[in-house]
Amino acid sequence: MKLYSNDLSPFASRPRMAIYAKDLPVHILPPPGDLKSAEYLAINPMGKIPALVLDDGTVIPESDTIVEYLADAFPASGLRPTKPDEIARGRLIARVAELYVMASGSNLFGQMNPATRDAAVVEEGFTKLDSGLAHLNLFMTQDAYAVGDSVTTADCALVPMLMFVGVFGMVFGKGDPMARHTKVAAYWGRIQKDPAAAKVLGEMQAALKARMAG
Repeated sequence: MKLYSNDLSPFASRPRMAIYAKDLPVHILPPPGDLKSAEYLAINPMGKIPALVLDDGTVIPESDTIVEYLADAFPASGLRPTKPDEIARGRLIARVAELYVMASGSNLFGQMNPATRDAAVVEEGFTKLDSGLAHLNLFMTQDAYAVGDSVTTADCALVPMLMFVGVFGMVFGKGDPMARHTKVAAYWGRIQKDPAAAKVLGEMQAALKARMAG
């Protein structure tokens, strides 16, 4: 199997964390040419990353679907919890992270340049981001990981998204947006010590540094 990925993308980072954490036999490589190039569109007509290509040539796009596929394809990996209530909580955490945290901060991506920044848009973005983190905080526990004692699909969703929450706080001079959401903040402190999370975060941070320098 092959995963077409990009180090900076929080969505492409999601399946990479699953692959690293569970040592899955998936070759990770960048897309050939631009995402809209004819070569890559022949692989994934949606023109987006990530895209997982199975050994028979089947292409699976969309980060959440890819991670769910990996959990199904490698059930012994522990990528998905085994108890129904924990499976549901893992899916809920990933869903809340994507719809209420990452989506809430999406407008902030377009405000990174101080020269073109709209203060009203920034304030609205942080208000929504804080609300999303409050929702997420409701479902977090004191488990070592998002659900249980090892990396699951929920961690694969949370780690890349929370990395950008921290970036937003730094770039816009807002401090740590997670600080007052105590369970989220405690989780973030714990998960960064995990080897797979550290590897993904290192790749993302290096790519972000290169992007900002360029």
